[in-house]
Amino acid sequence: MAIDYKLIGPGFAAEISGVDLAEDWSDKTIERVREIWFDHKLVIFRNQNLEDKDLERFVGHFGEIFVHIRSQFHSSGNPGITLVSNVKKEGKPIGALGDYGIGWHCDQIYREQPAFSTILYGVEIPSEGGNTLICDLAQAYAKMPTDLKAKIDGKRAVYSIAKITEKRDYATTQKQQAASPDVAHPLVRRHPYTGRPSLFFSPDHTVRIDGIAEDEQEEVQRQLVDWASQERFVYEHSWQIGDVIMWDNSSTMHRRGGFPSSERRLLKRTGFMLPEDLATPLPAET
Repeated sequence: MAIDYKLIGPGFAAEISGVDLAEDWSDKTIERVREIWFDHKLVIFRNQNLEDKDLERFVGHFGEIFVHIRSQFHSSGNPGITLVSNVKKEGKPIGALGDYGIGWHCDQIYREQPAFSTILYGVEIPSEGGNTLICDLAQAYAKMPTDLKAKIDGKRAVYSIAKITEKRDYATTQKQQAASPDVAHPLVRRHPYTGRPSLFFSPDHTVRIDGIAEDEQEEVQRQLVDWASQERFVYEHSWQIGDVIMWDNSSTMHRRGGFPSSERRLLKRTGFMLPEDLATPLPAET
């Protein structure tokens, strides 16, 4: 299988061609895709035609599939795949997140061991809106002003599943909340494989930054968002049916634009975990 890729957007997103995610892959192909992903944090595959079993096999090339806590949106018979959709069946949503815009966040950062990767597969796409924006937090940290770095180096932020639920159209059950108590992670994280330092931050989940005065919390968090979300650090994905995108949650955050409620949008979301010995985020040596 011949693999080729090109960089798009601001230069950290890699569009890979010459691969079919529904096929069995050789170890060489798996390793090459992993190398490209480690280098660029986000990879994109076009024109895929996948069943759930194909997605599960693809995820299995890289790690243990992640099972999302919100079981009400699992794909039928596939707890490792979650539906992201505004489509309703018998008056009830079949998936999460509706048609509204979603702010900057990092998936499952409210867990002690967050998912390493998120993978999205485009099944139904609206004619306008609904773009996914991914921010390169490693580059944002590398180019961060010294004074802002000094404010966050050695600090930890506290994240909560309840915090993000306030911004969504579904509730967190008591059982789900009990399974995900608030957790603190380093604001500057070491990549588990490359060792690369990166900002590790999820604005929509943040309760507070430990070590920052209460009257400075809002301002410091705003500075981090404003700096990291500059156009030079952000790739905007305009969806096509059959697209698959895979990003590294340890070095990125993402958000979504809204789209007309009259249009249907259905994505399948999955992802994978790190091995147990690497799964808990560790601070970078700054």
